[in-house]
Amino acid sequence: MADYYTLLTNAGIAYETACKAAGVPIKLTQISVGDGGGAVYNPAATATALKREVWRGPLNALFQDEKNPSWLLAEVTIPPDVGGWYVREAGLWTDTGILYAIVKYPESFKPVLATSGSGKEFYIRSIFETSNASLVTLLIDDTVVKATRAWVMSYLAEELGKLDGKQSVRVAASTNIVLNGAQQIDGVAVVAGDRVLLANQTLVKDNGLWIVANGDWVRATDANTSAKVTPGLTVMVEEGTANGDSLWHLTTNAPITLGTTALTFKMLAGRTGIAAGTYKSLTVDEYGRATAGANPETLAGFGIKDSYTKAEVEALIAKASALPVGSIVAFPVDAPPPGFLELDNSVKSSATYPDLSAYLGGKFNKGDEGVGNFRLPEARGEFLRGWDHGRGVDLGRQVGSLQADDYKSHSHRYFDSVAANIDPFGGTGAGVVNGVVTPPATGGYLATSGPDSNNLTSPTTTVNAGGNETRPRNIAVMWCIKAWNAPVNQGTIDVAALAKEVERLKSAVPVGAVLAFPTGIVAPGYLELDGSVQSIATYPDLAAFLGTTYNKGDEGAGNFRLPDSRGEFLRGWDHGRGADTGRAIGSWQVGTATYGDGDGVNLPIPNLNDPKHVRVLGLEYDTTPAVVESVTVNGTTTAASQGLNMDGVQTPGTAYIGVDFMRSRPRNLAVMWCIKAWNAPINQGSIDIASLVDEVRNVSGRYLRTRVFKANEIYLPGPGTKKIKYRLQGGGGAGGGSVSTANTQLSAGCGGSAGAYAEGWLTQGFDGQQITLGKGGAGVVANIGLNGGTTSFAGIAAPGGYGGGFSANIVPPLQLGRSPNSELATGGSTINANGQGGGGVTGPTLSLCTSGEGGLSMFGPGGNPSGGASREGEGAVNPGAGGGGALAKPSCPYNFKGGNGGDGIVIIEEWT
Repeated sequence: MADYYTLLTNAGIAYETACKAAGVPIKLTQISVGDGGGAVYNPAATATALKREVWRGPLNALFQDEKNPSWLLAEVTIPPDVGGWYVREAGLWTDTGILYAIVKYPESFKPVLATSGSGKEFYIRSIFETSNASLVTLLIDDTVVKATRAWVMSYLAEELGKLDGKQSVRVAASTNIVLNGAQQIDGVAVVAGDRVLLANQTLVKDNGLWIVANGDWVRATDANTSAKVTPGLTVMVEEGTANGDSLWHLTTNAPITLGTTALTFKMLAGRTGIAAGTYKSLTVDEYGRATAGANPETLAGFGIKDSYTKAEVEALIAKASALPVGSIVAFPVDAPPPGFLELDNSVKSSATYPDLSAYLGGKFNKGDEGVGNFRLPEARGEFLRGWDHGRGVDLGRQVGSLQADDYKSHSHRYFDSVAANIDPFGGTGAGVVNGVVTPPATGGYLATSGPDSNNLTSPTTTVNAGGNETRPRNIAVMWCIKAWNAPVNQGTIDVAALAKEVERLKSAVPVGAVLAFPTGIVAPGYLELDGSVQSIATYPDLAAFLGTTYNKGDEGAGNFRLPDSRGEFLRGWDHGRGADTGRAIGSWQVGTATYGDGDGVNLPIPNLNDPKHVRVLGLEYDTTPAVVESVTVNGTTTAASQGLNMDGVQTPGTAYIGVDFMRSRPRNLAVMWCIKAWNAPINQGSIDIASLVDEVRNVSGRYLRTRVFKANEIYLPGPGTKKIKYRLQGGGGAGGGSVSTANTQLSAGCGGSAGAYAEGWLTQGFDGQQITLGKGGAGVVANIGLNGGTTSFAGIAAPGGYGGGFSANIVPPLQLGRSPNSELATGGSTINANGQGGGGVTGPTLSLCTSGEGGLSMFGPGGNPSGGASREGEGAVNPGAGGGGALAKPSCPYNFKGGNGGDGIVIIEEWT
C-alpha cells in the first residue's frame, strides 16, 4: 500500500451504489481536514468521520483527470486566516452528510499569521476513483514546472493570436490594392509596419490582416495561420475617410484554410454614409446600422396604410363619444351641459345640429317646422318607458310615441244591510275627495269586511281616480338629448369654452348626468343619489353644478346635499308645458292612491249607530303604510290616532272605515340611480387618482414583448421600447436543517421566507442598467438556512427572504414559530411587498411532527413541509419562494439540510 492515499468509505460505496441504482448523480459538496488526533494513522474504509476534524469548507472544484478519465480530482484552498494546526487527514462529504472518501495526507503544518508569525493559503488536491477495487495514491502534479520568460511570452502570444478579437488596424481598404510598398489607402498614407485590413481584394482568398512593408507585404502575426483566422474574427479600424472608427468581422464559416478559403469581411459598426441627425424614417442593414434616413411629413411618406388621414380623424372625432348623439340623459337641475338640448318639442335647425337631425330623421316632425328644420321629442312632464319592440307587454306602440296615463281595470264591492243594494257612487251626493267621504243621500254604504262584504260586485270600471292623473311617486328631472360632440361647432356654444370644458372633464358623460346602474355597485366617478351630505372640497364640480338646490339647511359649512332617488321614478320636468304644472325641477311628488281591495288600515268612526263601512279612495301618501291625518264622514272629522289599527284587525263593538292603500305605479325595473360626480384625472372622491393616472399613462402605447431574466446581465431594451413594466422577485430563504436524534427525540426546521416583491413602470433611466438576481438561500446541514439574495434593477431592490430556524434534539411537543416576513421591497412605483414568512414546526407527538413549509412568493408556494419519513427539506420550485424545513424523527442517524430557496427573477414587459 502506498504511504499516502485516498480511500472510498463503505458508506460512500453504499451511497454511490444507491445513486447509480436510482439514476441520480453523486453529489460531493464539502471537504474537511483533520490533524489525525495528533499523529499520522492509516484510515479504514469503515470510517464515518475524521479522527479529529479541524476545518471544513466547500469544494473549489471537482473534475475528471485529463490523463485518466476514471480518476476524479477534488480541490480546495484553505484560506490564510485559519490554521495553526497540522493536516494529516482529509474527507470528502456528500450533500447528505455522508463521509464518501477519506484521505491519508502527508503531514503538513497550516500556519496562521496571528499565532504563527506567517500565513499562507493551503491547497489540497485529492485524486480518487469511483470504485474501491484499488487504492489511489495522492500524486504531485508534475506538469507544474518552471518556464523561461521567452517561452511564456511566446506561448501567450500564440494563444492570444487564436482569439477572435484582434489588435486594431490603422486603415481598411475599400478597393483591391497591390500587396507591395507604401501607398495611400482610404485617405491615409500607410508606411512600413502599419496594420491594414484588406476586405475587397479581387482574389478573395487574399483578404485578411496584413503588415505594410517597403517590399512585399506579409500577413499579421495574429492572423497568419489557419488556427488564428476563425469565424467571428473582429478588428477595429482606427483611421480613414470612409472606414475610420469602424468595427469589422469575418463572416466566413469554418473550416478555413488560410490562403485558399475565400474570406469575407463586413462592417459590423461604423460609418454608413448617412449624416448625423434626427430621422423619422430609417433604412437599416442586417446589422441594424442606419444606411439611409428621411423625414417624411405624411402618412404616405411613412408607407402607413392602416391608419386614418387628418380629414378622416377629424370626422371621427366629431362623432366619437362614449355617449353617442341621440342619447337621453336626466339632469337634476335646469341647465343642460355643453352638447345637450332639452327635450321640449322645440324646432331646431338641421344646419346647426346636423348630427342630431340625421339621427332623429324627422321622426317627431309635425309638418310645420319649415325647410331645413327638425323637431325634438317632447319629454317635459313625462316618464320614459322601454319600447315594447315585440315583447308583448305594451302592444301596438311605435318608438317615440306618446301614451296617456291609465290604471288597471278593477271592481268595487258594495252592500247595504238595511236598504237595497245601491251603488254608492251612483247615489245622490256620493263621492270621496282627498280623504273626505260623503255617503250617498240615498242607498247604502260600501262594506269591506264581515257578513256584508263580497255580496255584490259592480261592473268593471275605471272611474273615480284620486287626482287628475295616475302616477308613481317621482322626482322631476330635465330630460336632455345628446346633440353634438366636440370639436365640431354645432349650435351657439362657444367652441373655445367647450374645448376647455372637454379638456377639464376628460369625459363624454358630463358631471351632473343621472344614469341608471343595474347592480348595487357604484362605478368610479359616480355617487348614488341617496340624499347624503358631501364635501364641496371633495366634489367641487358636482357642488358647483347642483348648487344648493337640494340642501335642507343642516349640511354644515363647506357641504352640499345630493338628491334622494332611492325608490323613486324619474319624471320629466314640466318646464312650462302644462302637463305637470307647478313643479320645480328636483321637487318631490307623492303618488296617487286609486284603488283599494282587501284588508287595510282601519280607523274608528265615532258617533255612528251601525257598523257600516265606507271604502275611501284618492288619498295621497308618502310612506307605506299610508299616513292618514283625518277622515271626514257626514261632516264629522275623525283623527287617525283614534283607534288606528295597522294590521287590519277590528276591535269588537267598534265601527270602522276600511282604508286600503296601494302604490299606483307603472311596470318597472329596479335600478340604482347615480350621478356623475367627477372625471379623472381630477382627484374628487376616494379613488386613488395618482395611481390611476400613473397606470393610464404607463399602459398607453403598444405592448411589444415580455423578457424573463434568470441570470445577472446588463439590460438592453429591444427595438422600439419606450417604457417598461418591471417585476422583481428576491431570492427565497432556505429552510432550516435538522440533526440526528435519539429514539425519543425530534428535530425539525422552519420553512424559509419568500423574497420581497417590487412592481412598477419606468419611462426612462432603464437602458443599460445592471440586473442582479438574488440567489436562493442554500440549505445547511443541521443548521439555520441561509438567507436569499437581493434582486435589484435601476434603483429598485427586492431583498431576499430569511432562512428558516431549526430545533435541536427535543422531546415532543415540538413548537417552533414560523420564520419572519422578508424586508419590504423599495423603489417599486406600483407595488413594494414583503415576502411571506415560512411555516413553523409542529409536533405534538413522536409520530405527528411536521417541519415548516417554504414561504409563498408572488410566483407560487415554497418547498413542502416534511411530515412523513425523515428527510432533507424540499427545495422551492417557484422563483423567490422559501425552501422547506428538514425533519429528523426518532432514532434518525443522519443530519439533514433544509431545502434551498428559489432564485430571484426579473420580468420586464417592453412597450412603445
